[in-house]
Amino acid sequence: MRPGIREGIRRLAALAVYVGRRFDADGAFNTASSLSYTSLLSLVPLLAIGLAILAAFPAFDNVRDSLQATVFRYVVPEVGLQLLRYVGVFVANAGKLTTAGVVGLTISAIMVLVTIESSFNHIFRVETPRSPASRLAVYWTALTLGPLMMAASFSLWAWLAAAGGSAVRVTPSPVLDLLTAAVPVLLVMTAFSLLYRLVPNRRVAVRDAVAGGVVAGLAFAVLRSGFGFYVANARTYQSIYGAVATVPIVLFWMYLSWMVVLAGAELAAALPEWRLSRDGLSGALPPARRLALALRLLAVLRRDARRSGRGSRSADLPAGCRETEADVAGVLDRLIGEGFVIRTEEGLLAPGLDPGAATLLDLVRALGLGLSALQTAFADAGRPPLVGRRLAEAARAEAAAFDLPLAAVLDETAETLLSDGFAAGDIRREAASSPR
Repeated sequence: MRPGIREGIRRLAALAVYVGRRFDADGAFNTASSLSYTSLLSLVPLLAIGLAILAAFPAFDNVRDSLQATVFRYVVPEVGLQLLRYVGVFVANAGKLTTAGVVGLTISAIMVLVTIESSFNHIFRVETPRSPASRLAVYWTALTLGPLMMAASFSLWAWLAAAGGSAVRVTPSPVLDLLTAAVPVLLVMTAFSLLYRLVPNRRVAVRDAVAGGVVAGLAFAVLRSGFGFYVANARTYQSIYGAVATVPIVLFWMYLSWMVVLAGAELAAALPEWRLSRDGLSGALPPARRLALALRLLAVLRRDARRSGRGSRSADLPAGCRETEADVAGVLDRLIGEGFVIRTEEGLLAPGLDPGAATLLDLVRALGLGLSALQTAFADAGRPPLVGRRLAEAARAEAAAFDLPLAAVLDETAETLLSDGFAAGDIRREAASSPR
């Protein structure tokens, strides 16, 4: 085996171990259990809302029933059609509900969306959740556009299947056969990628979301095949539970499915950290990089406050910086503790001290950098006076060199960010509107 291939395999194995440890540390096993029960409880409300939305579009009348059967058969192997019969009865009964019942049904449907968002925010280290108004808009969009996107995707799949069948009768078409078989997997990959990109209340790189979606989609396809084979050949649940065997089978399947979804999310969240670790950028920040990071953060906060009069989300600040989220959080905590940054009532970050009144020396000392801290520690330790005097002279020279208005330094830092392309793209915040 070539050294390059061997090294690639070693890195992939190390990444898998890192994601696995992260998965366990985040309590994903318990989260998957919670999501399984919540999903089962919300299944009928979600389906009722989805069918009601599809009923408003006559173009989907021909595919609605086929869509239900296909989704259940694909998503819940072996017992999907049996589950569909049960759910069909429940959905039919849901149509007889009063206004209060409809409100309760909607709340049940939203419960699973709230749980999913909270779980993803935890995985992606989001500190500030969406505002209630923003949450309502996102949930309503998911409940309305989700069924329409599924119906449109199913129409494409049905067209490919029909074209493939026609082509087989006339002339063999391996390409269409491959597309027909691959479309369900590709749709699942796309759905997972969109989940990882849009659900967390922070910016997730497209490549990371796609990587997580592809891996989770492939894992889901393998899991589906294996689970279907097990249920078809092992009669354990039927022999124990009898006529109600569908319930534990569906619960177990949902648990495994959510494990796959959360594993993909962990991968998408871990990839930026892994790249930094691979490039040797993890660990304790050296003093120079800590100061540079503090200047970048203060420059972004100052610019955002000037533009909107509000603040920035902490989840937006790491974008464009090469440090890890832990590094950014550590420097931010220090800046908040020293008064350079404050948190608003909305949970946003804003400049604290007036940069026009503060100096670069104030920032250096607030971060625990510079020679003055070393000089104090050296004197307290009773070290040789000669070295102490030299340190005192160096500290005075440092104080004179750093006695610059902090505002001027931040303006220059902002210009550097613009020239590097950070401010226009990577360090872009959404605080001018409500958080995403």
